[in-house]
Amino acid sequence: MSADQKPLTVVALLAGPPGPAELWTLRRLAAAGFSPRVVQARRLRKPGTLKHLQRIIARQGVLGAISRILGSLLFGRCEEVHRMKELGRLFGIADLTLWWESSGLPTESVPYLNHPDTARVLCRLQADLLVRVSGGVLGKEVFSAARIAALNIHHGVASRIRGMWSIPWGIIEGRPDWIGATVHIIDDGIDTGPVLWCGSPQLAAGDTGVDLFFRAHVEAVEALVVCIRQLATGWQPVQEAFRCNPDYRSAPGVLAWMKYLALARGARARVTLERSLRC
Repeated sequence: MSADQKPLTVVALLAGPPGPAELWTLRRLAAAGFSPRVVQARRLRKPGTLKHLQRIIARQGVLGAISRILGSLLFGRCEEVHRMKELGRLFGIADLTLWWESSGLPTESVPYLNHPDTARVLCRLQADLLVRVSGGVLGKEVFSAARIAALNIHHGVASRIRGMWSIPWGIIEGRPDWIGATVHIIDDGIDTGPVLWCGSPQLAAGDTGVDLFFRAHVEAVEALVVCIRQLATGWQPVQEAFRCNPDYRSAPGVLAWMKYLALARGARARVTLERSLRC
């Protein structure tokens, strides 16, 4: 960027308090000189219970919906506590929290990310680039408010798998080609926008899903910084044609949770053990 060019206005979108991975992303964006503005939703808005259940049944059937709900109740909540504790250790949550409290990043509060106020705030900020740091699926009125593009990190290789929990699904189904992260432009679909970068972390014996998420995220954030700099120069990414439609996975059911835990969250999984034997 030349000296007479206006600096990019980069806006980071958050839903609720940022966790370890989100704080890592924000700090790296700030360290890269982008001075991101933050639009923070006070809550993650979810569809009504009935509407949400109807969507799950339409996608997974009645038995799949029951299994998913039971999986969340029996395993999901406890495992999320464990996951956040491990991510806090790996990312260094104490240091990140101190940075966040003293960062002074300009922050705007909105009820939830797809609220009409969010689009109005983004218009007022004249956002060049949006970075979805956390939150659900963005509505078109939000992601289209960016002058250049809205970017997202998908924790999975988007040309092969879309949706939720992609790295654990790769462990469960023995698919190392699903394990990684993707930087892509947000469009109307879920993880279907033009891919700017894909990468996969080194796999090693004893790796858990959290370990792989951590390494994939660190690599993806570095790639995100590079992509932002490229977009600032006028780079026009080209959508590569996928050789096949990527698989879609949603939240796990009871059997998936049981298999994941039986694999010691990945530490005893074939995908990591085979890779260590090759090395």
